[in-house]
Amino acid sequence: MKTTPTKQRILDAALLLFNEQGYVHVRLQHIAEAAGMSVGNLAYHYPHKEDILHAIYRQLRHRQEKLLGEINLTPVFENFDYFLRQSFQLQQQYRFFYQDTLELMRESEALKAEHQELIQFQQMQLEVLLTFNQARGALAWNETANPACRIARQVRRSMDSWLYLQMVEGYKPDDLNAFRKNVWRVVQPYFTEMGWQEFTVMPALSQPA
Repeated sequence: MKTTPTKQRILDAALLLFNEQGYVHVRLQHIAEAAGMSVGNLAYHYPHKEDILHAIYRQLRHRQEKLLGEINLTPVFENFDYFLRQSFQLQQQYRFFYQDTLELMRESEALKAEHQELIQFQQMQLEVLLTFNQARGALAWNETANPACRIARQVRRSMDSWLYLQMVEGYKPDDLNAFRKNVWRVVQPYFTEMGWQEFTVMPALSQPA
């Protein structure tokens, strides 16, 4: 369903506040003020704060699924690195969700179910990516000792937990190259000679991306 301009104005205001203050600290009154409308007008569109959370999450999920669908159109290293860059930007835009994923899932069983569906899709797409790169000779691993599903899970976790851990440990949460390095380090132990050659011609992780 297409979001109306008024609803999108509410969602934009809420997203900004959630990112700045955290979801639990923001009330409908705050969102209404930021959106330049009365609480009654806001409540007509979104009666509860949880309704706004779900609407924002649906936008995040749509964009994440689009990115995941694109990585296997041309599943080479350069395209995966592009996926990492775009995923980083998405995390920055919706950082409140990545900072407080567990708490938000506790807030809503429906959100929990939706996000677990996204995780399964993410897992599946990453497994396909890894398997393709194994088949073309860029990656190699012992399927018995370390199956593709396990490597895909490690990649996914390194991505989804990165922003939260950066903030907890006192590091910059907006460092794109640190994010890229963090994920590529998971994959590098499985590079073949061909994989290393392909990796070295990509934009350097130590340089602006």
